[in-house]
Amino acid sequence: KPRRTNKKPKRGYADPEVYAHLHLLQDYLQENLDVVFCGINPGYMSAETGHHFANPTNHFWRCLYHSGLTSTLLPPSEDYSLPERYNLGLTNIVDRPSAEAAELSVSEMKAAIPVFLRKISRYRPRFVCFVGMGIWAVIRKALDQLQLSSGSGNGSKQEKDRLGLQSYKLIHPAKAGKPSPRLASETFFFVVPSTSGRVVKYQ
Repeated sequence: KPRRTNKKPKRGYADPEVYAHLHLLQDYLQENLDVVFCGINPGYMSAETGHHFANPTNHFWRCLYHSGLTSTLLPPSEDYSLPERYNLGLTNIVDRPSAEAAELSVSEMKAAIPVFLRKISRYRPRFVCFVGMGIWAVIRKALDQLQLSSGSGNGSKQEKDRLGLQSYKLIHPAKAGKPSPRLASETFFFVVPSTSGRVVKYQ
């Protein structure tokens, strides 16, 4: 007899109207943070509660604590405290929420990248940590295209996406007036596995 599988059917693109009843999630950013954690977009429960990585099956907050970046295990409801307490920030590439990232279109992810880069240029964190390989793959392709269109190089040589520190960085122009030693002159990119409960490979 054929075995029954309990796998849910994969979701496809969802029109923004499907989740129009949900609220957008607030960024928690300030100048010169040590690390800004970047997700692809708010999940359903995060948008419903108004807090980042709010789904109880998501391992983000536990990973943050076990990494030593926070001294206590914070609940999602204290996401707002990260900049002041730990010099850490939170943002997403795409603002609109969905149940799964697969419900976003490639075009809207690409369209969101210039906005994201301007945000990073404004706040100048030392590191951006992308929470998920899929996010980084989209960002890397966009960075390669920007590099090629500006004539500043040949882009990456089809470098394989990998975890950890990436061979890309954002260099910030000097600000007018007296330079501040506290302002980062460049932002490095780092990639960690998705903390979603659906991703079991690294758990």
